[in-house]
Amino acid sequence: MQSNFQEVFIVIFTSIFLLVLLVGFIIIMLILNQKSRQAQTQELHLMKERYEQELLKSQLEIQENVFGHLSQEIHDNIGQSLTFVALSLLTVPVDNNSEAQEYIEESRKALQKAITELRDLSRSLHTDRVTEVGLANSIEFELERLKRTNLYETSVNFVDIRNLLDHQTEIILFRIVQEMLNNIVKHARASKVEVSLSHNADIIVLEITDNGIGFDPEALFAEQENQKGLGLRNIRKRASLIGGTFHIHSVKNSGTAIRITIPVNKQSFHEHNEEIEI
Repeated sequence: MQSNFQEVFIVIFTSIFLLVLLVGFIIIMLILNQKSRQAQTQELHLMKERYEQELLKSQLEIQENVFGHLSQEIHDNIGQSLTFVALSLLTVPVDNNSEAQEYIEESRKALQKAITELRDLSRSLHTDRVTEVGLANSIEFELERLKRTNLYETSVNFVDIRNLLDHQTEIILFRIVQEMLNNIVKHARASKVEVSLSHNADIIVLEITDNGIGFDPEALFAEQENQKGLGLRNIRKRASLIGGTFHIHSVKNSGTAIRITIPVNKQSFHEHNEEIEI
């Protein structure tokens, strides 16, 4: 009897032990499977980020090439043609103080203004100018263009950040500023624009504020989520591409403040992207 009880006990114990092993094995497999799925999801996410960064990098390079070509065309062809027309108007044989003379003078002034605007646009588009004069001077130049419209009061508050960023980062930051100023002109209905550039410890801070009508940032980001055009979402991606962060604060009827921070002692643009590709 005792022998039978021992055999039953051994069978039950063995069964329980095997069942525990089986459950443990299943749990381990589930954990490993979950970790594998998480690793795959993370890898897919990293691959998507790399693809988007490479795509954006290519878009920016193409954009700079197109801007450079347009700048050269404006300078060499359109600008020179308008200058020739303006000079030709000076040689038109008309009597002084006549009505025709007045119209010619007005036309000449309009042409000169157009030539100046085109020259400024050409400089603004040309990448080499940003490299030559620096980020701060390039931004000031854009604000001067805005101020000359007599529609905006502009102010700057810059500190010397020369040699703290590589040239490629400066160019991308400058294009971000251009895009944000363009957004202010198109949408903000502002009358005042202020740009500040500072650095604190290892951080460079670029801020742009306006006194416009403001908006709901979350709603706008959601609206642009499935759009491919340039907007705040792509500005954020550009900032991320150069290792920066993008923050926006806006309230309806209370203006907008945009803040971008960039590490000072960061890798160059090319090094940053080489590391991503590893």
